[in-house]
Amino acid sequence: MNISLSMTARIALFCALLALGIGSRFIPHPPDMTALTAVIFAGALYLGPRMSLVLALSLLLVSDALIGSYELPVMLSVYGTFLLIAGAGILFARSGSVGNKALALAGASLLFFLVTNAAVWYFTPWYPKDIGGLVASYTLGLPFLKNMLIGDFIYTPALLAALALVLKPYPAPAHSTYAA
Repeated sequence: MNISLSMTARIALFCALLALGIGSRFIPHPPDMTALTAVIFAGALYLGPRMSLVLALSLLLVSDALIGSYELPVMLSVYGTFLLIAGAGILFARSGSVGNKALALAGASLLFFLVTNAAVWYFTPWYPKDIGGLVASYTLGLPFLKNMLIGDFIYTPALLAALALVLKPYPAPAHSTYAA
């Protein structure tokens, strides 16, 4: 999908997506059921690769500054994973197939789960540093994965549908020489 927005429209959309993503971290929600992935995928679709990466970083930096920080290595795993999700969002934006888009979305949730739970296991004192501790980290993280999958599969289609309606170009009048 090739969407051409003016720079003013892109900046306005960037700010709106940033506000939506940050807001989704502050409204009451089950753990990990936010609109972050949806916002990042929408950014990739409508803003392009560079601005979507900046959006992902800005979203995390601003909201973490307001929420508070946590263990630096775990935080870096979260940031790195969301940058990878932004990359997947870029591929998502280029895919015409609904199945490929669904796989990219599920893959984003699974990637976040695998990377961040491994980081929590390795870099915090919460789990023993053996295979049993890693298994415990993943087992106890399953409800978070479920929440992220549900959130991603609700927020992403809803946000993309809303943006498609809002950003849909007005059709040329029938008498216009530009009408299709």
